[in-house]
Amino acid sequence: MGWLIGAGVLPVCVFAGWCILHRPLRLFFEDLHVDRARETFRRRREHLEADFVASLGRLDREEGVRWEDAQWHDEIVWARDRQTRRFLALVCVHFEPEPYEPPQARRHATAVFEFHKGGWGAEGKRLDQVRPDEAVGRNRRYEPVAAAHPEPRHYD
Repeated sequence: MGWLIGAGVLPVCVFAGWCILHRPLRLFFEDLHVDRARETFRRRREHLEADFVASLGRLDREEGVRWEDAQWHDEIVWARDRQTRRFLALVCVHFEPEPYEPPQARRHATAVFEFHKGGWGAEGKRLDQVRPDEAVGRNRRYEPVAAAHPEPRHYD
């Protein structure tokens, strides 16, 4: 009779333990690779930016040309997608005004790079008219990931 009670209590205890430890363990394992991912992004950044523009150009030729002429900022905002749990690098980009626009009308956008299965991807995902810090602050889909060392902000 005791083994029947044990057989019923054991699954309940395992389930309760899983419910309690699931989130902290998931966060621990997600953060385990963050430093390596950051270093990899910094080393491959130029190639990733080129891949981003090429990928965007395949989707929309005019956008690809516009992004080729864009000025990429040095700052990187690190975030995590709340839905997919993927680690993200958000980079601010600004575009010079068109000839018919006033000179102070520079437009901004955010290039989104995803870290997935041990590597960075540049699929041409972007947030138009949004800076990276605004994307993390306003967009509930992205949560900030604290940087190990703060990086300087460069907005022109």
